[in-house]
Amino acid sequence: KNLIAEAIRYDLDGINIDFENVKKDSGEDFIQFVRELGIMCRNNGVVLSIDNYPPVGGISAYYNRKEQAEVADYVITMSYDEHYAGSAEAGSVASINFVEEGIKQTVEQVPANKIINAVPFYTRIWSTTGTDVSSQAVGMAMAQEYIKAHNIETVWDEETCQNYGEYMDGDTYNQVWLEDAQSIGVKLNVMQNYNIGGVACWRLGYETPDIWDVIEEYLAK
Repeated sequence: KNLIAEAIRYDLDGINIDFENVKKDSGEDFIQFVRELGIMCRNNGVVLSIDNYPPVGGISAYYNRKEQAEVADYVITMSYDEHYAGSAEAGSVASINFVEEGIKQTVEQVPANKIINAVPFYTRIWSTTGTDVSSQAVGMAMAQEYIKAHNIETVWDEETCQNYGEYMDGDTYNQVWLEDAQSIGVKLNVMQNYNIGGVACWRLGYETPDIWDVIEEYLAK
């Protein structure tokens, strides 16, 4: 009730639910919350969207995307963190196969027009020394500055559909799989192929200006 009251008070377009790390034994409680909020949103003309992990591997199946689609306007897949802080090995934040597989599996549970695919505006800079792997997440502009500062020559990697660069600093192996206009464009093309409802991003301010030209072209289709 408080959420709806605030949405009405400020004339908001909608409410986005981003509950992460919900445990399996709380799955039914989460869905019941979504059901009740969905009814109130519909009754008050408030758009409801719900964020989800990629369904790859079935780990978060208890988020029940099929039921979400019954009560919410949009089911959002956060198609990133394929490799994340704490990963045992360096890798892409969102390779094209990872993104497409998430969309493919979501389409099996949710009507395509209700699916929103969220793309990353960030890149991870990886450093590996022996078995010690660490990374830092940076925005697109900072990633480009890093590339220039270390004179890294990047090449297009067909497997991830990202520009990839690497260099050695003593015993430390540094790697980066870039998110940029080119990689985002490929992701948007895949999304277009599945005719899903649209695109979201994480996070605003991490992008370079040319990203909006790519997104505008996608929206025009």
